[in-house]
Amino acid sequence: MLPELADAGRARRRPIAALRPVIAAGAPARISSPSMPVPADDQLAQLSLRHLEEVVAIDSQSDESSATIPTTEGQKILADRVAAFHRALGATVERDGAANVIASYPGRGRGVDRAPIAFMVHLDTARGTAAVPELQLCRGWEGDPVPFPKNPGIRVDLATYPAMNAFAGHDLVHGPGDRPFGLDDKLGLAHCMTAAALLAESPELDRPPLLFIGRPDEEVGRDEAVVELAATLAERGVRWGYTVDGILPYEINVENFNAAMAGVTFPAREARVLVAAPRPWIARIGGVNTHGATAAAEGHRPATRLAAEWQAALDPAEVAIARFTSDALRDCDAEVRLWIAEGAEERVRAALAAVMEPHLSRGASYSLEPGEVRSADGSAEDMLRWVHHFLASDPGFTIAAEDSAGRDGYSQPFRARPLPEGGVRLDVRLRDFDPDRLNRRIAHVEGLAGERPVEVKRQYVNMGPQLAEHPGLAEAAARAGAAAGVATVVQPIRGGTGVDPFLARGIPIANLGTGYFAPESEKELTSLEMMAGHARWLLALIADLAEHGPKADASAS
Repeated sequence: MLPELADAGRARRRPIAALRPVIAAGAPARISSPSMPVPADDQLAQLSLRHLEEVVAIDSQSDESSATIPTTEGQKILADRVAAFHRALGATVERDGAANVIASYPGRGRGVDRAPIAFMVHLDTARGTAAVPELQLCRGWEGDPVPFPKNPGIRVDLATYPAMNAFAGHDLVHGPGDRPFGLDDKLGLAHCMTAAALLAESPELDRPPLLFIGRPDEEVGRDEAVVELAATLAERGVRWGYTVDGILPYEINVENFNAAMAGVTFPAREARVLVAAPRPWIARIGGVNTHGATAAAEGHRPATRLAAEWQAALDPAEVAIARFTSDALRDCDAEVRLWIAEGAEERVRAALAAVMEPHLSRGASYSLEPGEVRSADGSAEDMLRWVHHFLASDPGFTIAAEDSAGRDGYSQPFRARPLPEGGVRLDVRLRDFDPDRLNRRIAHVEGLAGERPVEVKRQYVNMGPQLAEHPGLAEAAARAGAAAGVATVVQPIRGGTGVDPFLARGIPIANLGTGYFAPESEKELTSLEMMAGHARWLLALIADLAEHGPKADASAS
């Protein structure tokens, strides 16, 4: 691992200076022109791995319950270190109170008269992410189970996950397997750090004026954190930008979901009383943890669905559910408190096993043991019955995220928590590329909710219509892929990229893939080959923009 960045000048100058022999020693790959050598892939990979290990060692998860900006102190720490990194490379660095970091590098060579180009990552990671001091390396992976030291029960292999074929033969880079470690978006941050380091050490490389940007609170949709940043970029003449925040290898995204959240409240009511003398029990249901974008490929299952399937298989005369609480860090997990009639324990346990066991190899878990019921509310049963009915409904579009892929949207009941005043609130993620279908999804939830209160919050919109007017963004990234020798693909991203405030300022921003598997999951991983390839691609894109990017005095596109 590289030294910590806290001592900015000393800590960063030693490894950066060491890049000169790396560049000289590598069998250079040519990108775009004979004037642009880059190191061999193994050297690029090692440099990128160092950068990735630096940033994943910092806990910077955001917190949607916080009213501050940024929502957590860890983002400030990471912002300071990213600022120090770029300052040591000679950039002009600005860092505001919201933890936005702008590192500015002047254009040179063919790019000196081009408009500034912004490359942006988000500094926060999703709730439940754990910082790790070092990463695991699995050399020459051949499709057998990846050895996660803290979670040997999960099975990540080609048989279970065909999507892992992209990593066959690679040297895998992964965490201990108990929690995600933040590849979303620290892998994108590492790619940008590697590109900036190589550009700083290679004055012969042409570039347009560049702004490498770290922003806070993307995971929690806190757009107000970047409204001033967007204004600043517009004032400085930024005409194009890229977020480096995609998932799949070498993907170019010019569309994303429209998004909303619906909260359905199930009012408190008296819990049912069993005729047979009940015993209190507690069930812990661990779901299959994935991002909604990759839910189908990774077999996602939230505890809301698993518990609803379990309840539907039980005899109401033998079981009464008293409480359901989603985990505060992992929405896909939950605790269920219930009463079980005497003599029914084994039937109830068998029903739970039948629901859970098909998903254990993907990371699901369960337990059922005697416990206590401190407070009871019949709304938990109402909520689970509603989830089961909702998932079984046929509104003419896909419901569950785990059944959705490609251009399909989804309506995912993913989290439920008791309310302080009684009752329970169920949160439903609503996603669709078509705004009219998103409205139909909202209407579907409201219709099935009946007289129950439903709160709807609009979250973000599809960037596609605005980016359609700027095809050059995707064309430049595709040309760069060809120059770097990687196969790019233009496709929508099944999530959001946090660019609404920038689009509102007239700055089109496409998204670039970073090359990893299982985002926001304990199974997440990348490879040395992916890191080297994406660094090459980013450098090739910068070279292309130096020649073909928008002129400083021209309109975008």
